[in-house]
Amino acid sequence: MFTYIKPEFMIHAFCNQRDTILKDRSICVARLGNLAVNMSLIDENSFALSLENVKDGSQFSGRAFNIKRVKTEDIVPVVEELFRKMQILNDQEVFNKRESVWKMYAMDWLEKQGISFDDYIDSRLSQLPDEEGIHWKSLEDYIATDYLNVAVTMTIIDKYSISEEEKSELTDFVANDIVELRRHYSLAAMQEKFQEHNERMENVKMFAFGIEVEADSREEAREKLLKLIGENKEGIIVRG
Repeated sequence: MFTYIKPEFMIHAFCNQRDTILKDRSICVARLGNLAVNMSLIDENSFALSLENVKDGSQFSGRAFNIKRVKTEDIVPVVEELFRKMQILNDQEVFNKRESVWKMYAMDWLEKQGISFDDYIDSRLSQLPDEEGIHWKSLEDYIATDYLNVAVTMTIIDKYSISEEEKSELTDFVANDIVELRRHYSLAAMQEKFQEHNERMENVKMFAFGIEVEADSREEAREKLLKLIGENKEGIIVRG
């Protein structure tokens, strides 16, 4: 069972579940990636919340609560801190896996350039002039271009994974991560366009004039008006 439960509803959720589901097993009250905050029964008045990795079973932190001794306002900050820690750990896990694939891209890039890693590091440390313009991409450039190419990224993982386990783990991760990143970048792009439009419109002054056109119908009047305006219609809005 998995559902997101707000911190202020923890006591209510415990009271509703303690005589049913919680008697048999813990329930997942919030989850992010492989991390989850689980609620488990201690006794009829107490429950525990623990932050765990559902993949390997490791536990990061936990806290027990006795509903006879604590109030909702005492529980809320503790639960929010568990959620924050879950977010931080998940972000680090995502970054580490992205970095693993990024290193594979770096290895592939060096191979194509015919440069050993040691030689590259030596040239950077000695600050030799780079006449050929050879350089690493920034992380942002890499994520926004190479990494989002599913086929290329899968090929890189297949080529440089040191085991089938690593290959399977990174392949599954990348498939989900690219979908999320594309959604993020698409939303960011739309927001940027709207922002540009709003900024441009804030600096535009509009003036309205009343013009009467003699005609037998609205369509004929519009045609006459558009002919009067001519080819340069930019910035002109005809209503009616």
